[in-house]
Formats: sequence, structure tokens, C-alpha cells
Amino acid sequence: MGSGASSTEGSRPERLEAGGLSLWTLHTCGSEPRHPAEGEDVSLDFESFLHNNGTLFSCFRRHGDRVYVDESQNLQPFPEDWFSQGRFITANNQGSGQLQTPSSSQPEVAEDDRTGSIYIQGKGTVMTYMFEVMERVNVCRFWDPQSGVWLLLPLQWEINVEFVKARVQRVMSILPGLVDQKEITAALRQCNYDPEEVISVYLTMFGEILLQASPSGDHNYADLNSFRALLERDRVIEDLRQKVQLKEKEADHLLQRNSYLEREVSYLSQVVHHLNQKLAELEADQQEAREKIRSLLQNRRAPKVPLAKTISKPTVDPDRLLQVSRLTRELNVSNKQLRSTVRQALTDMKNQQEQLRGAVEKMDRVEQEAAGEVEELRSLYRKEAVERRSLYNKLLELQGNIRVFCRCRRSSASSSTFSSCLEKTDDQEVVVVQKGSRKKFHFDKVFPPSSTQEEVFAGTLPVITSCVDGYNVCILAYGQTGSGKTFTMMGNKENPGVNVRSIRELLRICAEKEKVCYTLKISMLEIYNDGLNDLLTKSPGAALDIRVQGKSVSVPGLTQIQVQTEEDILVAMETGEKNRKIASTKMNIQSSRSHLVVALQVEGSDRVSGLTSRGTLTLCDLAGSERISRTEAEGQRLVEAAAINKSLTALGQVFGALKCNALHVPFRNSKLTLLLQPCLSGDAKCCVFVNVSPDVKDEAETLSTLQFGSTVRQVVLGKAPQNVAPTKNNKSNK
Repeated sequence: MGSGASSTEGSRPERLEAGGLSLWTLHTCGSEPRHPAEGEDVSLDFESFLHNNGTLFSCFRRHGDRVYVDESQNLQPFPEDWFSQGRFITANNQGSGQLQTPSSSQPEVAEDDRTGSIYIQGKGTVMTYMFEVMERVNVCRFWDPQSGVWLLLPLQWEINVEFVKARVQRVMSILPGLVDQKEITAALRQCNYDPEEVISVYLTMFGEILLQASPSGDHNYADLNSFRALLERDRVIEDLRQKVQLKEKEADHLLQRNSYLEREVSYLSQVVHHLNQKLAELEADQQEAREKIRSLLQNRRAPKVPLAKTISKPTVDPDRLLQVSRLTRELNVSNKQLRSTVRQALTDMKNQQEQLRGAVEKMDRVEQEAAGEVEELRSLYRKEAVERRSLYNKLLELQGNIRVFCRCRRSSASSSTFSSCLEKTDDQEVVVVQKGSRKKFHFDKVFPPSSTQEEVFAGTLPVITSCVDGYNVCILAYGQTGSGKTFTMMGNKENPGVNVRSIRELLRICAEKEKVCYTLKISMLEIYNDGLNDLLTKSPGAALDIRVQGKSVSVPGLTQIQVQTEEDILVAMETGEKNRKIASTKMNIQSSRSHLVVALQVEGSDRVSGLTSRGTLTLCDLAGSERISRTEAEGQRLVEAAAINKSLTALGQVFGALKCNALHVPFRNSKLTLLLQPCLSGDAKCCVFVNVSPDVKDEAETLSTLQFGSTVRQVVLGKAPQNVAPTKNNKSNK
């Protein structure tokens, strides 16, 4: 590579690029620079010399002599003996490793897949080439026509080179979790642009987590490093686990140490007791010796009595004296031992009291910490349960699954003779015990016999409130005769059921929205012996029929009463209940002999947005499924039971077809299924109550009802549409 350079007096040294090295080249090798004469050009021909020890030097000729740049960026004369210790790398002896070309408008390189071009702001479109230098090391450079040299390509530009881009895409296709292209390009540089080696390195470092793509479609900064965050979390968990194991080992060591110290204390206590006993004996001997010495001293000081006046001493038994002396000594020893024992016992009691006080304080602290941790865990569990339930409800809303609730009524038998065939394991599971076998059924919510009407209604509240926003909502109650369906749906005046509470909630929501004007209309009909009866008409007996137009199902001539208050709705529903067909059977004194359908149409006109929403709340209290052999129905009751069982069988066939995604769903098999077709075709949000009895005598009907509910829960209807349209009389939409 040739490059002309000139400088004037006082100018700085010029920075040149030679063989990929940045050199500050001085015009002289001495301490004082030599300035060329005016008009003199200094011509430098750079070469690359590879020494046998692996060091690459930049060389050039200066005034006819070859010099090289050492490691400290100084110019040194080229040694003659180096010619036999290395070789010069030029275009003649290593074409693929060419790092420099003669100064020209276009460099001389071979046209192959290593050649490319990119656009660099300020330089325009430049040529790039992937050089293969010594030891087959790849280096990506671009041709700078201004300086006439191959320069190292920066990382942010190298990403756009086709040679590199193809390898980056190769790595990203194998490792979807790795999306940072700059990081991949840097790794390719380190691995000599071998994508397979980069993939192997990343899999070794981070594992199979990189084989999974980010769950979100758009990648943000957190997504780019999500696998590192997970690995960091796993590393922290592993460190904590190791610390816990270390603490457990320390605790075991301390326990062993404590056991050893307890044995040592017990042994030392025995030694101290023995020494105290010896000390007491020695003190008693010392006391006895002192008494003897005192007695001898007194005898020496006593005056001598004349022999004439000698008084005879009383005779004393020596054995008795020895016995008294021995008893006295034993009493002294016992006294000393008792004092020592009492003193030691008091000291031990004081130490134990201090230890107990410390242990109690420590236990109080531990108990407080444990209570805090338990409360924190409970809070996290409640938060997690709420979040999980919310996500589950959103998933159900997107999938359109029918929500199924199971309610168990109280037993009719006395508490002493009652034997239940149901076991409630948790809030979503119930178990049927039949002849020693256990069958589990899962529902969205299981209400035990102790559940109140408020708790049952709370399960349907999120679905019911969406009726105000223009969604169709349907609630069904299914079960055997006497299982509590009518009580769940209708209730009584003191304890109303889902029907009254739903309408009351809709009225409250409508009253809160001041910008929306709502119109509510209620209708009630019953399906008796596969015929329709209007329960609110003033002229009963008129025949009703069902009209189907596409997906729309209507009953021409059905009475609709506009209501404004809860009192209006209660009066209408009371009127309909009086006209409903009920009768007494062996299984239920007041058995519903027909299917009751209550429809509340809610139409809202938004004065601000100019939109009109139409939603219908359909509440269906189905007649009880029953076996003729148990009800012992005869005559008219037998005809009613046959019609009820036929319609419920048709309903089961409809749910079975919906579960299997059958091409034909038999809605027309009965008036009940035909009337409910809009609610079961994906145009409404649907909830089903399966009411069961816990009595052992009803276990067959209970099992059949739970199997029906399990089938319904597997039905996927799709997301219900919202019925919202522009208001016809709104001027803004004309």
C-alpha cells in the first residue's frame, strides 16, 4: 500500500492505517524531528511481516532503509536476521489474507461470496470483503477510497454485510430466544464467523431456554434479555439453596456441639458434687481438730489442784463418746454438703432461668417473624389466586366456554341417619362415592349445602353485568326433581334467587350510567308438554309458536311488559309464577311441570356516542329430570314427565353435538332447544347450574346430572359478539 504524506513545521504527527494497526508515524527516529524541505514528498510503502513467534509487524521503507513499528509504537531498523525468522504477507504469497492494496480507485480482490457492499453515511456505498488472514482467521474490512486502505468495519455496519447477515439469520433461526443481532455479530467475530460454533457456545452457556421464542410478538429490551433474567433467577435460587444447605450443616454441627457440651456439663457436675462432698468432710475434720486443739489448750491453762483435795471424775463410757463424736462429724459433713448442694442448686436455677428467659425471647422473635412470613405468604397466595382466577376468566371469555357451577342442596334426611354420596374436595372439585368407587368432576365453582344465595349469585355477577353493554346472557338451572333448581333461580321473598338479584343488579347499573337512557322489557313463558304458554298475557289460551329467521329466534305474540323499577319486575314475575304449572309428585310436593323462561331485554341509547346497545338476559328454570319408577307418575303426571324427559334428552343431545363440533346440531328436536338456539350458538354468554342431591338414594340421578354438567363444561362456543349499532334518530350519524 502506498501513501503520500507531507507536513510543515509545527504540524502534529500524522495517523496512518497500516495492516489494521493505528500508527503515529514520526518523520525521524531520533528525539528531534526532521522536517522535509519545502515541496519534498515522503513516500511510505507499508508491508506486513509475520514473525515465527506469531507477532505481526508493520514495515515500510524510509529513505531506502526498511524500518518497522515495535510494540511501543516506535520506529526501529529492520534486523537482517529476521528475514530467516518469518515472512512478508503480500498479495503475491497470501491472496486470501491480503490486508492492503495499492492506492487506486478500486481494490484488487477476487469476486466471490466474501465480496459485498454497504452504504456508510458520509462515505457512500463502499466495498466490503471478508479477509482470511494468518491461521485462517476471518476479518471483515471495507475499502476507503480516500485513504486507499482496507479499514476494519465497525460492528453496527458489519451487521448489514450479506456475508455476516446470512450467518446472523442462521443463528437466529436455530435460537429464537436470541434476538439481539449486535450481540450475535460480536459472537461471530469471536468464533471466526462460524455460526455452528456460536450456537454451540450459547447453548452451553444458557441452555435450551434459547430454543423458545419470546411469547410476545414485539421484542422490547426486557425480551432481549429475558433468558438472562431467568438464568440469573435460577442462579440466585441455586445460591440460596446452597446457603440453606450450608446453614443446615452449621445447625447440625451446632446441635452436635451442644449435645457434646451437655454431656460435658453433666460430667463436670458430678465431679463438682464429689469435690463438694470431699470438701465438706475436710471442713468437718478441720472443725473437729480445732475443737481438740482448743480443749488441749484449756487443759494446759487450768490451775493444778492439790493432791489432798483431788476430786474424783465421773466415769464416762469411751464407746459412747466415740459414737457421739462420729455422729457429730457426720452431722457436720451433712450440713456442709447440704449448704453446698443448696448453693449449687440456686446457681443452677438462676442460670436455667436466664437461659429460659433468653429462649422465650428468641421464641417470641421467631414466632413474630414466622407470623409475618405466614401473613406475607398468605397475601402472595391470595394475590396469585386472584390473578390466576382473573386470567382464567379472561381465557374463558376468549374461548367462549360455558361456565358450569355445581350446587348441592341440604339433605332431607335427619342428621343421625344421613349418609352423603358426595365429597367436596375443594372449590372446583366434587367426588361421587358409589359402591366403593370414587368419580371426580371438575366445575368452575362448587357450592356446598351451606352456601348462601348471595354467594351463588356472586359467581354469575361478572357475566350478568355484561348484558348492559350489549351482550346476550343466558343462565340455565338443570337437575333432578327436588334438587333446588327453582330455589336457586327464583328463591322466595325473604331470600330471592338469581333471577331477582340479576334484575336488581341490572337496574342498579342502568341507574349509575347517567349518559345512557335504558329501556327494559320483561317477558315470561313456560314450555308445557312441548307447547308454549304466555305467563303474562291477560287472555290465556292463545297458541304461540317459534319463528326462526337465520340466527334470530322469536315468539310472535309473546307479551312484553316495560318495567322501570324493581317493584314492576317483582309484580310481573309474581304474576307469571301464579300461572305456572306445578303439581305434587312422590319426589317433590311442589314439582315444576314445565320449563320456565324469563327474558329481560335491555336497550340502551348513549346520548354522547350516539350508539344503541341491545342485550337480553335469559333466565331458564328447567323442569326436573325424573325417573317414572321413582315418581310413580300416572295419568296427566305421566304425560308431563314424558314431555319433560324428552326435552331434556334433546338438550343433552345438543350439548353433546356442540362438544364434538358436529356439522349438524339438533336444535329442532324440541321446543326448548329451538328456543335456546341463539344462547347456545355462540351469540351469548352462558352459565349453567347443575343442582344435585347428596342423599344416597339419589346417587344415580346425582351421577347423571354431574356427567351432564361435565359434558356442558367441555363445550366451546367462541367469543360472544356485542350488539351495538348507531342510533337511528341520531343526527350526528346522518
